[in-house]
Parts: sequence; structure tokens; C-alpha cells
Amino acid sequence: MRVLVTGGTGFIGRHLCDKLVERRDEVVALVRSKRKGMALPSSVKILEGDLSIFGDAGTVLPECDVVIHLAGVVAAGHPSEYEAVNFTAVRDLVDCVARQAWKPARLVFASSLAASGPSPRGNPLTELAPLRPIDPYGDAKARAEKVVQAAPFPTTAFRPPIVLGPLDEASLTLFRAARNGVGFRVAGTPQALSFVDVRDLVEAIILMADDRRPGSFCYYASHPSRTDSRGLWRELSQAVGRKVLVVPVPKWVLYVAMVAARAAAAVFPFKNQLDAKQYAQMVAPAFLCSSERLRADLGWAPRQDLAACLTHAAEGYRAAGSLRA
Repeated sequence: MRVLVTGGTGFIGRHLCDKLVERRDEVVALVRSKRKGMALPSSVKILEGDLSIFGDAGTVLPECDVVIHLAGVVAAGHPSEYEAVNFTAVRDLVDCVARQAWKPARLVFASSLAASGPSPRGNPLTELAPLRPIDPYGDAKARAEKVVQAAPFPTTAFRPPIVLGPLDEASLTLFRAARNGVGFRVAGTPQALSFVDVRDLVEAIILMADDRRPGSFCYYASHPSRTDSRGLWRELSQAVGRKVLVVPVPKWVLYVAMVAARAAAAVFPFKNQLDAKQYAQMVAPAFLCSSERLRADLGWAPRQDLAACLTHAAEGYRAAGSLRA
């Protein structure tokens, strides 16, 4: 199978490209530079450029059986970046593929549980629930799903919750905090969370890519078990081999920290990991989803529980020199 992947050098993308190459698929990855493409297996063909190429009416893409769109922004320097990358670029991609002389058997789009918004505590969301995003990131993803669904070729959107595994820079912050023996969570009832191991998610993406049914589909992709912010730190403690003191932080303190971080990011050149989007997600009561439909339709069976997810991630970070033993 010939596969065009965007976001191939990102966290999920690198794991996906490795798996596609392992099963002898022909992979073309859109990367911003050949230097970044060196992180991918040598057999991956590089299409040099960024997401702006899809807005060019003259862009000719290599003919592929499947397009997998993983590229997106999770932590933006400005709220407008969520719109530009997570909505406008998706719309441009769909239009670009539709203009090609060839048509894909399927386009697979990485959305997010954030497109749905928080779930009622104890009640995992299903695909029948209405979308109620609470931040610019989730709103852009939700609207992009509608564009993908209306494409003139088969499509599948998937909504993962927290994805855990090696190479993820966002989760690395949590692992380093745990290794230093101190963590924090929002005070009050612990936030309920769904999760998925990157290895299981990659298997789900490949099942979606191999799907040859007509029409468009959307799936949640999460492990059937769930955790909460307290349990997550407990398992992180086991994964790094260090007792962790978890400090409950009142919402008002977190809000003040968010405002200060936003002000600092406007002056100094750094990526703000505590913007309004992150604050809204952290204080929500629950982000839970059910993957029963994905398991029923495509036979997906996630195998990695939370302990296995975190242990595997910690081992990967240590091997890469990102986390001290």
C-alpha cells in the first residue's frame, strides 16, 4: 500500500511510519526539511514542504492509496495558530487531494477527544454524543471533522484521548516531574481520564487505513480502562521508580499561573505549555470516551494498560537520554 503521511516526524507519526515500513508499505512523508526527515526510516520517501503546499492550486501530490493526516498544533503561540493549522490546513488538504488526478481509497484524519469536549463524570462519550469543545484547539478540530466528512472520497476521523509512549515531548514534562519526586493536580475530585498507548493507537490507525468500505466514519480510540489525575501520578511513580509527592493546586492559583505564563509568552520567545486552552482542559471534570464502535467495526483490541504504557514510555525516554535513570 502507498501511504502519504503528514506529521510523520511527530510523536505518533514516527511510530506510525516505523510500523508501516515494517509491514512493507511504501511511505511518503511530508516534512519541512530533509534534515527533519532523517529521523524516519531510510526507505521513507520525503516530500519536502509544510502544510502551506495544500493551499497552492498547482500542488501535485504523489499518487497514493491512503492519505494519513497527523500534522497539527497542540500548544500554539497564539490562538489563531489553532485555526490556521488545525482547521484551515485540513480544509486545504481535502481540497488539494480532491484536485488530484487520482483519488485515495481513504483519508484518515487525526482529530482529538478535545473536539468533543469534557464528558460527564463517569459517563464515557460515544460517537453519538454532540460535539461541545471548550477551547480553540478542540473547536478547530471539530470543524475540521465536518470538512473531512464532506470530502468526495472515503474518510475516517479518529479522536484519541491522552496518548502515551516514547518520543512525546509533552508527556516528558510529567515524567521528569515524577523523577524529581514532585507532581501536581487540580485540587478537588481527581479528573477522570481515558488514555491510549501509542502502539495501540498506531494499530488502530492502520486498521482504519486498510478499511475499504465506502463512506465516512469517525471513532474514539482509547483503552477500555480509565484512570484519573491521582491514579496517573501513582502509576508514574511506579514507572520512574520514585515516590512522588502530588500537590493539589487550587483552580485560582492555576488561573493566575496561566495568566502570567500567557503574558510572559507575549514578551519572551518560548512555547507556552499553560495557555487558556490547557487551563480549560485541566479544570474540566472528565475526559472519557468509549471505543466500542471501533472494536466492533474493525476488530481493534488495545493491549497496553496504563502501567505498561508508562513503563514503556519511561524506558524510551531513558534510552534517548531524555530521562535520567
